[in-house]
Amino acid sequence: MVYIVLWIIKVTSSFAYIDKLTPLAYNITNSISLCERGNFMPRNGLSKEKVVKAAAALIEQSGTSDFSMRALADSLNIKTASLYNHVQSMETLMIEVCTYALQMQRETEMNAVEGKTGTAAIMALANAYRRFAKEHRQLYHLITNTAVACGEQISEIQQCIVEPFLNVLENTSFTETEKIHWQRVLRGIVHGFVSQEDVGFFSHLPATVDDSFQTAIQCYIDGLEQAENRKRV
Repeated sequence: MVYIVLWIIKVTSSFAYIDKLTPLAYNITNSISLCERGNFMPRNGLSKEKVVKAAAALIEQSGTSDFSMRALADSLNIKTASLYNHVQSMETLMIEVCTYALQMQRETEMNAVEGKTGTAAIMALANAYRRFAKEHRQLYHLITNTAVACGEQISEIQQCIVEPFLNVLENTSFTETEKIHWQRVLRGIVHGFVSQEDVGFFSHLPATVDDSFQTAIQCYIDGLEQAENRKRV
């Protein structure tokens, strides 16, 4: 963004004098904003990355239902119109936040499985997925809702979800197609479990939810091992 700083000189009938050094920020898009003296830095350092991170923080705090461009602008201490220098629309902003959240989730999962293989890697991945969904509940909701709403627009972004699951199956004897099936099964188990847990459907019986989750993942591991054994026969 290019700014030209002008100084207003007030002219009276008898003489000219500087009434007040009030900067006018005039940018090349023909938008003018008055700034108080000493505060002419309304957009210094602002970038799309900072806008996206600020949006993610607001969504984590109060969800998408209370989110607005005006609230985001207020949190950044800028005018709402200034946001559109970095994002085209609310829809594109939500896709950017979804991308950011998916990258967070991928990093969480990849860190969890680092140095692990086999059963230990699968269990660590499942636990990391569930932990992310619980600790970043609003962002996780955004991921699932944006994926449904935007379809092909984020198909490449969704590889952030697939990669960790394919990685833990890397050393198995399955074909590439079979690995796709098995990673889908694991994702389905974990997502289904955390979705049911999130709405309170597991809160009515005395058995601990953590134990139920471990049982679900162990069932997957047992099935995976049995399938590999059948391939060796």
